This record gives sequence, C-alpha cells and structure tokens, in this order.
Amino acid sequence: MSLLRRLLFAAALCLLAQFSYAQVSVLTQHNDNSRTGQNLNESILNTSNVNVANFGKLFARTVDGYIYAQPLYVPNLILGGRTRNVVFVATENNSVYAFDADDPSASTPLWKVNLGTPVPSQDICTPPVSGCPYVDLVPQIGITATPVIDTSTGTIYVVAKTKNTSNSTYHFFLHALDLLTGAEKLGGPVEITATHFAPLFENNRSGLLLDAASGNIYLAFGSVGDYPTWYGFVMAYSASTLQQMAVLNVAPSASRGGIWGGGQGLVGDNVDSVYAVTSNGSFDVNTGGSDYGDSVLKLSTSQSLRIVDYFTPDNQSYLGTNNVDLGSGGQVLIPNSSELVGGGKDGVLRVLNTSNLGRFNPTFNADVQEWQATPGIIMGAPIYWSSPVFGPAIYLWGPGDYLKAWTFNGTTFNTTPRTQSSIRSVAGEANSVPLSVSSNGSQAGTGIIWAAAPYSGDANPQTVPGILRAFDASNLSTELWDSKQNAARDD
Repeated sequence: MSLLRRLLFAAALCLLAQFSYAQVSVLTQHNDNSRTGQNLNESILNTSNVNVANFGKLFARTVDGYIYAQPLYVPNLILGGRTRNVVFVATENNSVYAFDADDPSASTPLWKVNLGTPVPSQDICTPPVSGCPYVDLVPQIGITATPVIDTSTGTIYVVAKTKNTSNSTYHFFLHALDLLTGAEKLGGPVEITATHFAPLFENNRSGLLLDAASGNIYLAFGSVGDYPTWYGFVMAYSASTLQQMAVLNVAPSASRGGIWGGGQGLVGDNVDSVYAVTSNGSFDVNTGGSDYGDSVLKLSTSQSLRIVDYFTPDNQSYLGTNNVDLGSGGQVLIPNSSELVGGGKDGVLRVLNTSNLGRFNPTFNADVQEWQATPGIIMGAPIYWSSPVFGPAIYLWGPGDYLKAWTFNGTTFNTTPRTQSSIRSVAGEANSVPLSVSSNGSQAGTGIIWAAAPYSGDANPQTVPGILRAFDASNLSTELWDSKQNAARDD
C-alpha cells in the first residue's frame, strides 16, 4: 500500500493487552484553543507500560489522499445502532471519513463524504516556472487545515478548496457536517469570498478556531508556494448560520502577509481575542500604513476582527527580504498566565504579554523575552505541560536538533533547557517535529511526549520516511518507545 493511501491512527496505538476506551475528546488542533497540545486525562498509558513489549500498532486504515489536517476524536457517539468512539480524518482529496476507533475489523468507514474536486497543484504553477520552484502541496490541494468539532450541536466544520471542472474556476467552501452522518447542515456549504481573495493562490493551512464567546468559526489564509498574488486573511463565520461576520486583510495595500503557522491553529482566549501570526510582507503601520507583515496580531472578536495590539520584530525588514518569515510558526497561550509564545524561521522563541504585545521599535524588541531556541526553522509551535518534577514548561523539537524543555516561572522562561533528548532530529527545511503530550494531570510517571518525526531526508517538498517516538516528559533523555523498535508490527 502506498504511503499516499496509508494512515496510521494515533487512536489505533494503544496497549496490546487491552483496548482503552478513552473518554477524552480531541475537537480542535492541538487539543484546545490555547493550542497547548496536552491531554491531561490519560489514565492508562504511562511511562511504565509504553514500551515495545506492551505497546504498538493494532491496525491501519486506508484513505484516498494525503493527510495534512490533524485527525480528531469524539467518544460515545451512537452510530450504526451502537455507541462508538470515532476518529474523523480529512484528506487533500476533499474527503472526510468517520472511522470506528477501536474495532480492528471495522475497516469500512462509518461514513465518508467527498466535498468536491480538489485543485491540481499544476493549476497554480508548474516548476520551473519563474517564481515557482515548487508548490507546497502535491499532487492536489483540498482539505489542508484541521477541522473543528462542536459536540454541543454535533457538527464538524471543514474548509475545502475545489475546482469547478466545467468552467475551470476555483473556490473555497465552508462546510458544516453532521457528526453522525456527514450530511450538510445549516444550509451549507457557503462559499468563502472577500475583496482581493483569489482562491487559486490562497491556502487554508492554519487549524480552524471555534470561539464559544463570539459564536464564530475563525479561518486564516496564506499562500501556496509563495506564488503571487495572495493576501493574508482572517475571516469570521457564524457557527450557527455560516454567515460571514468579519474579514481582515492584514496587508491590503501590498499583498502577502500570509497566515499558515505550519498548520498551527489560530489561538483564542475564549474571552474577546484571537491571535494570528503573519508571514513575509510589507510592514508600514509605524509610518501610518496598513500592512502587518511578519507580525503577531491581537484581534478583537467583539469588534469585527479589529487589530487592537501587535508585535513586530525590530529586524522585520531583514526577515521579510530574506524569506525568514515569522509566520512559519504559530503561538501557544500559556495556561494560568498572560504569556503567548511562538517562533518562526529564525528559530527564535519570543514571549509576548497579551496585555501589551510590544508593537514595533526599530532599535529594540519590546517583548517580554526571546532566545535562540533551535538553529533550524520552527514550523508549528511549542507544546505545554506542567511536570511534577520541574513544573510548567514548554517543549520544542527543531530540525537537526534535540527535543528540549524550558521551565516557566509564571512570567519568563529559563533559556537553558531543563531536560533534552539524546536523539538529534533529521535536519531539513520542513523537519520541525510536531509534538503532543499525554498525562494523568501532573501525576508522576504519566507524562509522555509524542513526536512524529522524519526518519531520513528533508520533507520539503517531498514525502520522506517517518518515525513516531514516545519520551518521558520529565526526562527527555529516556525514549520509551518508537515505531522502529518492532518495525514489522509498528513501522
């Protein structure tokens, strides 16, 4: 079976001795609107039983295209006449699947829908066209962003990029699908439109955000392969009607400023703010302009996405000119604090206070703190966990570097790693390692860092072999398990 058509579900990786019918929902990218990446209710898996003797792959499922969106999970849904735990998967072929998460014999999806013809990558540009060294997504572009689920209404919201083959036009649609059947809800889908919004050249990579306070779904857009012309957008749609509520173009006079963050979702504080990070583009707000290239933006959900604060590095001009965009990484909002943390292509982690992001100063950065966390590119964002050994910390694994944890005192971080792995990741432009953490709260012996890493080669823009690893979250020098230890079963 080709790699293109194989998905190894995290939900299908559990103790070989027993099935674990977990009751923890995964409804959005990195688990919550703060994007912490943590599941604090894992009562079975721990640092003693996650090992090659007791843990490994149980089954796999076939899908019809590449998977860039994070699979989501809802327990205790009544489908097919009985209660099931369900994994939801979206592909670049514009298909959404609902699979039984526990039954190895249930290879047929509980339901599957296709949301339209995906866009062939060569429609955007075909290398070696000038300005098109490659297209980020091949061979087709469909559903790229992680969907979001509202269990209170039984709805999964999905954005699909499509081609109308009868007239060769291109479109983005927002779909509201019934969790139990996959049927369209709320009169959907609705087409996503805005002034200067050219669907062929736009890309919806950042995970969708459902904000309960405003009742809206928030979407972000950037480029496909930096091929012109695109704009960075944030848009709001009503979760109950799919009506467009607000549109923000972050660089309306000069284009660019895309928002993608390596797939990291927009951050929401569940009160009145959404946070987004822009990529290369013009920055002229300090001289009376309206463009926010290479900036962290605080948007008001009650004021139609008005920018109420921002941070722009003092070397923004250098970042923009040299394709070192801040927006390759997303942000994580540290629990029980006012701090927002993230990084970009320069490998620098920046700590921002959400009550005063720091804006722009040409001679120094008015952020809380920054340090060179990794020599490589940060794509995505750190994750957060409070260890019983050393307390609150963030974790990051850059390309060609070691998995590291930095401790947090409530305001700043100790920039010397508290613990780090002895395993170096494979270097490469797109090889920043996605992470998540599972634990039973902060109980000793339960914290596990999960890392889905390239095993060899640069994953930009090709497909390379991968490896899934598990580490003791309080002692990263201890690898508990990886998918190569029993390759015949797990690889």
